Amino acid sequence: MSPVTIGVVLAIVAGIINGSFAAPIKYAKVWKWENIWAVWAAFGMVIFPWLILFITVPRPLEVYQQGGMHNTMMLVGFGLGFGLAQILFGLGIAAVGMALNFAIAIGISTAFGSLLPLLMQHREKIDTPQGHMIFIGVLLVVIGIVGCAIAGKMKESHMSGGVERQRESAAVKMSFTAGLVIVVLAGIGSPLINFGLAFGDKLKEVAGMQGVPPGSQANVIWAPLNSAAFIPYILYCIYLWKKNNTASLYKTPGTGRNWVFGAIMGAMWFGSTVIYGDITARLGNMGPILGWPLFMSAIIITSNVWGLATGEWKGSGSKALNSMFGSIFFLILGFAALAYAGRLG
Repeated sequence: MSPVTIGVVLAIVAGIINGSFAAPIKYAKVWKWENIWAVWAAFGMVIFPWLILFITVPRPLEVYQQGGMHNTMMLVGFGLGFGLAQILFGLGIAAVGMALNFAIAIGISTAFGSLLPLLMQHREKIDTPQGHMIFIGVLLVVIGIVGCAIAGKMKESHMSGGVERQRESAAVKMSFTAGLVIVVLAGIGSPLINFGLAFGDKLKEVAGMQGVPPGSQANVIWAPLNSAAFIPYILYCIYLWKKNNTASLYKTPGTGRNWVFGAIMGAMWFGSTVIYGDITARLGNMGPILGWPLFMSAIIITSNVWGLATGEWKGSGSKALNSMFGSIFFLILGFAALAYAGRLG
């Protein structure tokens, strides 16, 4: 298979893993939002990124020294913004449900995360068949996102007659509109992780000089970026521990499996990120531009399947379900268009 074909297949695999990483929340009993997400963040943002870095890069500290302090600090800045977005992302799941949160937040992230690097780094590609196909693919994905949002609103209206909307955290109570605002803000900040990859070429170049294969070079990006993201995230969790007196829940008998769930969530989330770094390497210099919407589309489709499987759409009505299925069809069309754009390159 060609590198592009392998990249597309890996995008599906990574999307399935990432779109499924939050599923264990459904089975974490007793703990509140701040408990399970703090454990996820510790594993996914700090422990696994540095572990993978030291396994795959011979002399990682030299990479940051030779790559320049300003490049490392750029990643830290992206990471801090991404951490704030992840707080909102986690709240969005609790506020509007997994399927709708993933659809809107990651849909917005798809457009920003793909088109901004294209406009800033490869303007010469815009008026080409490949550039046109990228815009078509992103447009189809956005249409799918809007459709998912409409389907979610229809579901909300249908269920408001007597069935309370299912929530992952009883501590998060807000209207659908307020939850939607949170999800949109999360989507705006989420592509900062892709910007770190798109604008971190110098660090990847230094890693390559150490003999690190292209598929693993992105690991020098993930460790500092995600560690910086962990700072605002854990501070918010600490605030919630104190506010809700929930830190003691970590000692509650019978919750040992929740630690395992949090570690699994972190492994799945960061594992998909590592695969995404490999995808971008296979897609060449357009990797972050093409790989990001491919990755995001697969995530959205997977998260909607999980939403169906876990009962989020139970009692939502046939119109809402049909709208959601139609939106997934547009997401699949967008994925196919973006895969074709990769071949045009």
